Amino acid sequence: MGRKEDNIKKATEVMHILPQIRNLCIAAHIDHGKTTLSDNLIAGAGMMSSDLAGAARVLDFDEQESARGITINAASASMVHAVDGTDFLINLIDTPGHVDFGGDVTRAMRAVDGCFILACAVEGPMPQTETVVRQALKEKVKPVLFINKVDRLINELQVTPEDMLKRFEETITK
Repeated sequence: MGRKEDNIKKATEVMHILPQIRNLCIAAHIDHGKTTLSDNLIAGAGMMSSDLAGAARVLDFDEQESARGITINAASASMVHAVDGTDFLINLIDTPGHVDFGGDVTRAMRAVDGCFILACAVEGPMPQTETVVRQALKEKVKPVLFINKVDRLINELQVTPEDMLKRFEETITK
């Protein structure tokens, strides 16, 4: 049995054990890496090749999304991840980052328990970042800040570890 089939079997076994189910969404400003993170989580669960993660954009299945390179519609995937030997069913919603599609973000927030809020390490919190934080708090969703694209600080900007720490502190306190 392949990893994908194994994941489906595990999901079927866990889906009736409520304490082992997590409903999460990913929200952020446009181009801060939501869909790439979704791809990597899906790959980590064995649902796609890790070689394709980030390029496949498996949750952007609409023609317009592919043509424009942005998420327009919220899309979901279910996967199993093990934590300390216990399988958890993760129902993940990847949301659009563009302000014009904020309705999908609000609907996703109403369906989940927690939310990864991404902030680009280079750009820092942007207007839509602040909007999704407010939405999460309004909907009583537990937000987790995820500082993304840290590799760009090293590869493109050649930031020192000390300056990187300062950037992280600014991102967290903004």
